[in-house]
Amino acid sequence: GGLLMTLLILGCALFLGSHFIGAWGYRPRVEAAAGHHGYMGLVTFGSIAGIILIVFGYKQMEAQFLWLPFAPSYELALYLMPLSAILLVAGNMPCNISRFVPHSMLTGIALWAALHLLANGDLASTIIFVTFGGYALYRRFSLAPKVQEPQPIYRDAIVVVIGLAVYWAMLRFHETLSGVALAG
Repeated sequence: GGLLMTLLILGCALFLGSHFIGAWGYRPRVEAAAGHHGYMGLVTFGSIAGIILIVFGYKQMEAQFLWLPFAPSYELALYLMPLSAILLVAGNMPCNISRFVPHSMLTGIALWAALHLLANGDLASTIIFVTFGGYALYRRFSLAPKVQEPQPIYRDAIVVVIGLAVYWAMLRFHETLSGVALAG
């Protein structure tokens, strides 16, 4: 238990640390020393290594419940997760959705984390979703909104279709990635 919890916390710290390089203004220093590709490599390596440690630690841990989630929270997550997936995609493609929902990728991550916090009451899940949700909210509200030009409506349709495909993939591979089977 202790080693697995350590791996999970280390993974969260590694993921956050790699992202806070830019969030706290250290990106220019790292790029000056290692170049743009060095900076991107550091963030990518930290993110991937962090996620691997998080998944490994989480999947192997025994559940230590802090609270018992309400049953409707599962359905709420199933119904609102498509919105989270659409926002994730919108944050990475030019579209009107991202014009009206500033920093839509971060908003989608915060929604994902909040829904999962409601549906899970165990310690490991709480650490993970507070980490990701807290970071997403911090960045969402610390960044200035980007001014974006109006986009053709077909781009929003593409974002919605891709977002729903991402949601389907999340449902399909949820148990493989998290070790948690979805009811239904």
